[in-house]
Amino acid sequence: MNKFTGENTKRKRLPDYLKTKIATVDNLEFKRVREILKNNNLHTVCDGARCPNKCECYSSRTATFLILGETCTRNCAFCNISQKTPLALDLNEPKNVALAVYELKLKYCVITSVTRDDLKENNDYGSIHFQNTIEEIRKLNPDTKIEVLTPDFKGDKIALNRIIEAKPDVFNHNIETIKRLYPKARAMADYNTTLDVLKYMKNAGLITKSGFMLGLGETLDEIKELILDLNSVKTDILTIGQYIQPSKKHLEVEKYYALEEYKEIENFIKEKTNILPVVNPLARSSYKAFESWKKIISPL
Repeated sequence: MNKFTGENTKRKRLPDYLKTKIATVDNLEFKRVREILKNNNLHTVCDGARCPNKCECYSSRTATFLILGETCTRNCAFCNISQKTPLALDLNEPKNVALAVYELKLKYCVITSVTRDDLKENNDYGSIHFQNTIEEIRKLNPDTKIEVLTPDFKGDKIALNRIIEAKPDVFNHNIETIKRLYPKARAMADYNTTLDVLKYMKNAGLITKSGFMLGLGETLDEIKELILDLNSVKTDILTIGQYIQPSKKHLEVEKYYALEEYKEIENFIKEKTNILPVVNPLARSSYKAFESWKKIISPL
């Protein structure tokens, strides 16, 4: 039973090009990453969101760290992160993330989080924890580049200013889908707020990044409109990938896009915008993140 539509649904067959290998117990690098995360009491969005690239990333000793707990205060209909009352923050988490980055010898790390609308005091919404995490990583890993993938912090400028002050190398905030589908897919978020957040952070001098999914029922014209909206706020990097239904309780996949359609969308971005595209059926927010950052700072 789908909890958002109330219907019994049959999941569409996954195309072969979306099927990824499963990690095996003899994959030593995969096991090492899992050990480091466990030893430091850390979580990753790779596990929580069931990312299809987990094996590839873990095997190359990279991961996207998930801070602020494992539960979200919002209830997006496409997301596998659990939604319930969050626990208290782990105040040791920023230092533990920094230590894991050090042990993994990362040149580039991505820090993301669940949404914490409950942290209202001092215009926080989790921004203080992000700021502390960036600062702790820099203390122990001064040469590591840091990308943050944050919630919208309700568009609060005080919260956003904390991120600006911490100076991440890339600021990422996902728009997720077209404006028309927000009531169905992101009922507790706002399309214009996301654009305003990206614009505010770009105006502060940060490299900005966003991402969205294909397959929720959008049209090609709506996709192009979304891309142009992101270009209007001078977004630097855009990731686009196929939505894969996490379970029968989540929104159904309306369409699996053909590889030729991904190429068409990528060509539109290159021809009509100044955005660096990362367009691939398996692309997720942190997919090829290090490579994208290098292209932005050294385009030639």
